[in-house]
Amino acid sequence: MSEGISPVESTEREHMSLPFRMGDVTLNRPVPDSVPGADVMNKLLIEWMFQFKLLTAEWNKSHYTTLVFGFIAFILGSVSTELFDGGDATVTGVNGVLAINGFQFFQILISVLFWTWFAFQAWNLFPVMRVHAISLLAMWNGLVFAQVFFHSNNGSFPIGAQLSNMMEGTLIVLVVLFFVFFFWKAVIETRDLHVEIHHLHEDVRVMEAEMAEHSLAGWTALFASWIALVLISSWAGVHHIATLGDSQTMFLVLHLITGIASLPLLFIVLWYPQRMLGDDANVRTKAALDASLELEGPSTHAMQTDSKCPECGSKSPLHRLDNGSVAHPCLSSGCTAQVVIGESCPSCKKKMSSRLQCSSCGVNAPALDYFPDQEAW
Repeated sequence: MSEGISPVESTEREHMSLPFRMGDVTLNRPVPDSVPGADVMNKLLIEWMFQFKLLTAEWNKSHYTTLVFGFIAFILGSVSTELFDGGDATVTGVNGVLAINGFQFFQILISVLFWTWFAFQAWNLFPVMRVHAISLLAMWNGLVFAQVFFHSNNGSFPIGAQLSNMMEGTLIVLVVLFFVFFFWKAVIETRDLHVEIHHLHEDVRVMEAEMAEHSLAGWTALFASWIALVLISSWAGVHHIATLGDSQTMFLVLHLITGIASLPLLFIVLWYPQRMLGDDANVRTKAALDASLELEGPSTHAMQTDSKCPECGSKSPLHRLDNGSVAHPCLSSGCTAQVVIGESCPSCKKKMSSRLQCSSCGVNAPALDYFPDQEAW
């Protein structure tokens, strides 16, 4: 009697650059099935454990040093002697800047320099996410300004809030949430494209396993937590200033705790997609990618990559487009269109198979086997 064959062999999915895989992570004490939503919670816990283990294995001195600079910049920008003596609300504009004494001016200058260094290091550490890193910091500042508008006419906001006094702040919050949503969507759709291109397989079970291996559910939860922390920190900081006469120091403490906690979360939000997608990825939505390809016209440039038969080493006409897709000249007689593997020809509508036959030795192999293994995840 023949032995049963495993539906999906683990060796079919190699991630050579990873010290371990998400599928290998297990929980010592999983949430019991009797608890509502246990499956979701266990899934999130596994992903967070995987991210934490990968983080501790790969973050270096630059990551931690940059975070320290961020902590110091945040504290210097949040705590000042004016918080305790109240300052002079009647002095504004240039006179207000000139009224800052030497130590406080030095403190502001150091905070600005440290924040600049923090942004510069984030730009260098996360090349794939560098634009998004700056935009997320800008969104953080936008939420702070929104709270200033919310509290300008109502120091006890949100208590006693009136819609007529919330127009400016609400507009800023909506704009920030709009860009936050499209950042999240860009990461998700870039991940989907990454799996479709780099993990293409005829076996649906293998594709499902790869999508599970590249799950972003835990990352999404951390991103949502970062947004919540930034909102709380922004509100607490401005609320402390607006209610300074009431000596409510707990708001300052809440502002410091949530603000400091949001910095490592921001780093994880930027680092994990880059680690998953590789340093050559371009994080953007599918709509933005389609628009870019449409602007380039039908003569989409191909990346210069050497494709050759995995059996005999003969050169192949397979090539990668600049969006990462694998393309091949149409196999229909008389048709010269370039067709993305797994899709239909834009001219004759004939579908291009994910497996191709070598013209030299006749071996039939998956299209991705014709390229050197350069996978990052």
